[in-house]
Amino acid sequence: MKLPPLPALRAFEALARLGKVVDAAEELHVTHSAVSHQVKALEDYIGLALVTRAGRALTLTEEGRIYAYQVRQALAEIAGATEKIQRRPRDSRLTISVVPSFGTFWLLPRLHDFIAAHPELQISLAASMAFADFENELPDCAIRFGHGQWPDLHCEPLMDDSLLVVAAPGFNGGDLAIAPDQLMQLPLLHASESWPVWLAAAGCEHLRPRAALEFTDSSMMLEAARLGYGIALTRRSIAHAMIERRQLVRLTDIEAPHPSRYFLVWPVRSHQSPKLLLLLAWLRQQVADYQGSLTAVRRQRSRKK
Repeated sequence: MKLPPLPALRAFEALARLGKVVDAAEELHVTHSAVSHQVKALEDYIGLALVTRAGRALTLTEEGRIYAYQVRQALAEIAGATEKIQRRPRDSRLTISVVPSFGTFWLLPRLHDFIAAHPELQISLAASMAFADFENELPDCAIRFGHGQWPDLHCEPLMDDSLLVVAAPGFNGGDLAIAPDQLMQLPLLHASESWPVWLAAAGCEHLRPRAALEFTDSSMMLEAARLGYGIALTRRSIAHAMIERRQLVRLTDIEAPHPSRYFLVWPVRSHQSPKLLLLLAWLRQQVADYQGSLTAVRRQRSRKK
């Protein structure tokens, strides 16, 4: 690969972009004469005049303008590639992309166990409603909720979820014996979950819910429910802890399977990453413990009937 000297390219690009030798020298932290010498060295290397000289002034020739544009594009690509590889996750850093609600209500309360077991890892949680961008943002992995059909990603299923209806204990004056058809007459809180899925499980497909408040984030919706703003349809996984603490209560035993499930995903290029395998094993154990607690809760509810 036949390449001209990089210092000469940088000096020429700075001169072409800034228009003055003095400005190029200041940006590059060199003398005026050093810029001139580097540009002359580039011309000698190429065998073509890139600038015209009138005293101390340097002006681009037509060939110089064309070449300067191409050099600027190439240097920008090099700078971008360098920045991108600098942001690539290190072996000691584990960046997990996760939706805010699942990160706040399910993952974060459990994560201290993983941190304690692996103090050599620096954990970073990247909360976002958008799918993780493994090409530009470069997280190590992501916990996604969907159907597991993401090309070029290794997908490990974690757990299913379900839909249930909750409200604050003091909602509706504490009168929470509310039938599904009565729910539709009360203030409803909407986020991303599908009321028709739950209504079908309740045998009330004909009902049409109308939201009193809508949210783009389920975390805000659950907080609004806790504050008594209305009735929320939520995923069991993110509401479970608040139900256990009696901050929210279920209004009915009807629980609909969610059509999506949770996956741990990461780029195929990282398939055998030791830190990802550690995280996956830990998550599977946490899921097993969580599902065991759900089974115990359901048995207890059944005995009370």
